Amino acid sequence: MKFLTKVYYWLLSLLAVIGMLGYIGAVVVQVFSRTFLPVVPSWTEEAARYLFIYSVAIGAGIVSMKDEYARVDILTSRFPEGFKKCYEILVCLILIVFDVYLAMYSIPKFVFLRFRMVSTAMQIPMQWINFSILLFAILQAVSYAIRIILLLFGTDTKDLLKSPEEETIGNYDVEEVVQS
Repeated sequence: MKFLTKVYYWLLSLLAVIGMLGYIGAVVVQVFSRTFLPVVPSWTEEAARYLFIYSVAIGAGIVSMKDEYARVDILTSRFPEGFKKCYEILVCLILIVFDVYLAMYSIPKFVFLRFRMVSTAMQIPMQWINFSILLFAILQAVSYAIRIILLLFGTDTKDLLKSPEEETIGNYDVEEVVQS
């Protein structure tokens, strides 16, 4: 399971990086053409928008698995470790239910549209753009399910998916930094 988790994380990270590089490339072409060319290609703005949307949808799976969403944990930090684990599993289950609901609702309403709609400049069918909602929900639900399984077997995804930089740098406690 740990190997599959790392492969899943690596694949999502690779797709997110490719999406962001495409986004950056489209923006660079847009800026360059506005500055130096007489005609601005109309597709770059749409391409940047759609690549950014997909990068966010894919990045949500990464953030969900690593539990890096912003949250206030003043109360939960005082819980005993066993209760924290149960609390994390309960929150993940609630979020999976929400993601399944979002996925089921997005299929008929957004992905399989009754009328053919296309984007203005690139003429891409909007089903491909709206598919990012379904992708977001599925990737997030799968990431939370992996997180639950690993929590049940005593492995935290934060420790499993640490990059080499995080291992060498480490997370510092505020009090330790202030005292030194």
